[in-house]
Amino acid sequence: MTPKATVLSLFDNENLSGVAYKDKVRRRKIIGHLSNNGESTINEISDLLNISVPKSTELLLELEEEGYITESGKRSEGPGRKAAMYRLSGNSCYFLGLEIKKYRINIGLLGFDKQMVRVKRDISFLYQESNESLEKIVQELEIFLNEMEIPREKILGLGVSISGRVNVKTGRILTIYHFGDAPVKETLEEALKIPVYIDNDSRALAYGEFNFGRREKEEEVLILNMDYGIALGIFSHGNPLFGISGYAGELGHIPLFDNEKICFCGKKGCLETEASGRTLIDNIVEEMDKGANSILAPVLKKKGFLELEDVIDAINKGDNLAFEKLRGIADHLGRGLAVTINLLNPELIILSGTLSRVGELLLLPVKTSLIQHSLSLVNADTKVVVSTIGEDAGLLGCCLLVRDKMLSLV
Repeated sequence: MTPKATVLSLFDNENLSGVAYKDKVRRRKIIGHLSNNGESTINEISDLLNISVPKSTELLLELEEEGYITESGKRSEGPGRKAAMYRLSGNSCYFLGLEIKKYRINIGLLGFDKQMVRVKRDISFLYQESNESLEKIVQELEIFLNEMEIPREKILGLGVSISGRVNVKTGRILTIYHFGDAPVKETLEEALKIPVYIDNDSRALAYGEFNFGRREKEEEVLILNMDYGIALGIFSHGNPLFGISGYAGELGHIPLFDNEKICFCGKKGCLETEASGRTLIDNIVEEMDKGANSILAPVLKKKGFLELEDVIDAINKGDNLAFEKLRGIADHLGRGLAVTINLLNPELIILSGTLSRVGELLLLPVKTSLIQHSLSLVNADTKVVVSTIGEDAGLLGCCLLVRDKMLSLV
């Protein structure tokens, strides 16, 4: 059997009965438990499955023989007793991740044990509606795969993270790549010969934050993606909320403002028109056009446009104009988050995405506005923090999402 057939056979819907069915369910539970908890002893697995220690030992040894798990050391379980600990094996199979951003793409490879094996960042790319743009993606994925020594058959799937509206059931991106009869999912699957799963960038980022970021034991969590647009990843009882068509979390398109600004979605008054990275850049450029001084002026003149990274660099260097406009959008972000707190009463909110790189300079005005606009009774139990993994969250998330979807863990 190929690695793909072997691993996925643990999670398929093949008709079994009796002991064979029970053992298959148990093996799946072991994989899921080790995925969530990292390591476990035979006794812990026995308690989890409510079966005897000899039966747990039998199942674990089978999974170890097949290459899914490996012994990771010993743990003390009482005076003089050392119990073997088991974890997932990283090299049994791999999952590819592709993060498509406005001016660049990032590619990563995740092992079965949720550890990143290889990452290639900041590959020059222009996000546009063209066959050439899609061909560039395929070329870069092929280069990435050809540079590795890992056999292709061990790579089971590709997760794609992209901004805009994505129908997770069909894999259709509704905001780009509408030409001909070659949508992104089918094009990539034909080129790479592996299943492709596409999801919205904010949910992929949220999945990365939830599993690798600052969350401890909180299960009611909101993760705000602050990039050129803004959107929310929502977790309830530890599970991501997708919505009926996969569009849950469109915080940026709540009509909070009575203004005449046309949003990217085509409507007026959306939160994004006053609180996104795109708005931050527009506000800075508008003030410079009126004569305001900024270290961003020569950058704009040279490139003809500004990127968020340029603005973040200016803020970190103490540019007054950039900092003033940041505080303006932070106040509006706080108003938007106040709506989510009043509605969802989360334990934790993580500010993530590109803009989170300015840290406390963003956190403090957001929290001030959030407290001002939400119910004190509700916001008192919500902790608000800034991401510690920042730019890594999106790529981690799209790699892990495809892994967990293929293994039926999400």
